[in-house]
Amino acid sequence: MTKINNVAKVGTKKLKKVAEGVKTKLAPNKQSAVDTQFKEFVDKVQGDLFNNAQFADWVKFVFKVYDEAAHAAMDTTMVAHYGDEYLASMLAATKGSNMITTFRLKEAQINSWKASGKTPVDVYKILHVDAEASELLKSPTLKTWISYVVKLKENPYELLLLNLKTHYDDAALAQMFAVAKGDAATTALAGKMETLLLKKWQEKDKTMIDVFQLLKLNTKSPKELLVSPVLSTWMSYTLLLKKNPYELLFKAIKKTGIDDAGLAKMVGTAEQIDSSIVAQKMQHQQLKIWKREGKSATDVFRLLGLKKEGDKLFESPVWSTWTGYLDRTDRTAVYKETILVLKTQFGDERLTNIISKAKDVDSTADTAEKLERSFWWAMGLTSDDLFNLLKLKHKGFESPKLGRLCEGAEQL
Repeated sequence: MTKINNVAKVGTKKLKKVAEGVKTKLAPNKQSAVDTQFKEFVDKVQGDLFNNAQFADWVKFVFKVYDEAAHAAMDTTMVAHYGDEYLASMLAATKGSNMITTFRLKEAQINSWKASGKTPVDVYKILHVDAEASELLKSPTLKTWISYVVKLKENPYELLLLNLKTHYDDAALAQMFAVAKGDAATTALAGKMETLLLKKWQEKDKTMIDVFQLLKLNTKSPKELLVSPVLSTWMSYTLLLKKNPYELLFKAIKKTGIDDAGLAKMVGTAEQIDSSIVAQKMQHQQLKIWKREGKSATDVFRLLGLKKEGDKLFESPVWSTWTGYLDRTDRTAVYKETILVLKTQFGDERLTNIISKAKDVDSTADTAEKLERSFWWAMGLTSDDLFNLLKLKHKGFESPKLGRLCEGAEQL
């Protein structure tokens, strides 16, 4: 807090001179009239004040009394009535058609603080920013404070981090920022704060291992590790040090004794939970290693234990890992290669049953239908065979299965 005070005192004398100029604009007799009108018409308004007709009438009155200083006069009256913190909260939370007036009032309040020489610490205390605790980054008053510090031409993020460090350790801050990055309302601010935190670590020459341990990632099981919010923080720091975090993490997890199938299942499960970019990158790393080792599609299928999945084959977390290993430059070729391996592993009749059941499950229906058409191709069926197979001979063009025939014919 002392550091913040020292930074904030710069320019305070200049601000006090500005305050004298503002006071001369607000003549006592005029301000008294503004106060009286507020108490008579606005004081007892219930509900949404800023979109109330009586408030709008009061605003018009103030503009008649003042011109350029109208918003400053309104701010003076409202601060006296509500207090700085409550007024700032009201202004930050307002919505509706009267946004221009509320924006000008926010400006007037900030200018008033600046004119009276208030430091960032003063305003931080006035607004009780810390009152939000875990919801700190969502706090409307925090946004007001940031606007004020910017007005003073200071760095609000540096000052905020200094203050937060008096309440939280680095691990807690990293967790706070990582979680907030997943919320659209706070992602921008959280991203800036996290970047600043990483730079502070870099300035202190913290290694990747230091940060891994600081974030307590070394205490988590491999399964917990991949879904930890702060894993992305460690990844970002490793990239900042110009290292490949995915390769390092892959090696670290392998050292725990987990085999390729276990790692692939863990990565696939993590990807299903939150489509984690970390899980996707880890999967890519694993596929690269298999490619380098010259493993075939059948080798990887067996390694992943997919034959044991049976009817749940397409629901398996490692199904996408296996299909990701196949050449994706030609989508049609992928399905044909897939079906050839599946025919070898399951046989025609068993594979037909697996595909048929998968078509009844929403999450696997699309995959099953595409594989069914590839299966027809692998069976060497002609368009006439499909016509008879789908029982179109008697129903002809009225059958809903005609579309499947056309799609299947394109694959043959």
